[in-house]
Amino acid sequence: MMKNVSSIPAEAARRFDVPVEDGVTIAAYELKDCPSDAPVLLWGHANGFSAGSYLPLLQLLSKRFNVFAYDVRGQGASTTPPEPFTKTVAFDRFAHDMERVANTIQAPASGRPLYFAGHSFSAATMYYLGGGFGFAPWRAVTTFDATLRPSDHQDVLDAHDAKQPSMADRARRRRQYFDSPEAYLDAMSRPHAFGFFTREMLAAHCQATLRPRRNGADGWELSCPPEIEAGTYDAVGRTTAPYDSLPNFPVPAHLVGADPAAPGGTWIGQLQEAFAGKLPNARYTKMTGCGHLMPFQEPDACAEIVLAMLD
Repeated sequence: MMKNVSSIPAEAARRFDVPVEDGVTIAAYELKDCPSDAPVLLWGHANGFSAGSYLPLLQLLSKRFNVFAYDVRGQGASTTPPEPFTKTVAFDRFAHDMERVANTIQAPASGRPLYFAGHSFSAATMYYLGGGFGFAPWRAVTTFDATLRPSDHQDVLDAHDAKQPSMADRARRRRQYFDSPEAYLDAMSRPHAFGFFTREMLAAHCQATLRPRRNGADGWELSCPPEIEAGTYDAVGRTTAPYDSLPNFPVPAHLVGADPAAPGGTWIGQLQEAFAGKLPNARYTKMTGCGHLMPFQEPDACAEIVLAMLD
């Protein structure tokens, strides 16, 4: 593993930085070796991950798409926003950041169609950007377990919350420092962590989410600090606005949900079909046997689902 603050190595992608609100700089990437005349795809990542966590999947998509991805504020190689995080780590900021990135990649696209695919809270951000702010330049979108807090279905949320601590509380207790990249990979390979990822996806994730410790300290640290991951979970739980905006979303959507009965399945997968029902033009697919982190369990199948937007 190289000492590289970019979540995608330079040999795999061209990095460019996008300035956004609060003095934050978003690290964005264009995968190399894409067809020059291909439709454009923007990928969004899950909380606590980064663009590079999905690199093997993105490389599958780059066979037919001109693939772009970016690290959300405070995660990966993007800079940390100032406090208070209740203001600067929030859905309106996530949406405005995505709009700025989309506008940046559209400019040189020469009229080629633009698509979106993404996972978890970045998928929710995209729906909010379209339904709540009226910005939806996509020809079609595909999302994997979009994390939208509903203003109804409280029984489902209560049943889930009664079983375990909140994701924000768990993130605040997350181990942040490691002696070496090998120690991090070993920790993430354990069954209770990410041992169920494919080997290629696990290696990519570990490369993409660790950086040398700052301030001259020895060792390595997570590129998404626990307080940012926790703040992002808090942002998801703080508002139902992205969910409430779904009826206004104007673009055809394919919502792919986790199997609630599978390990790693949660209330999010349980409600994806209901989410699809609130959209004007959407369909739903359940990834049987897969939990919330399905792109890491079945990257080939997820790539085929995204590529189907071109058929």
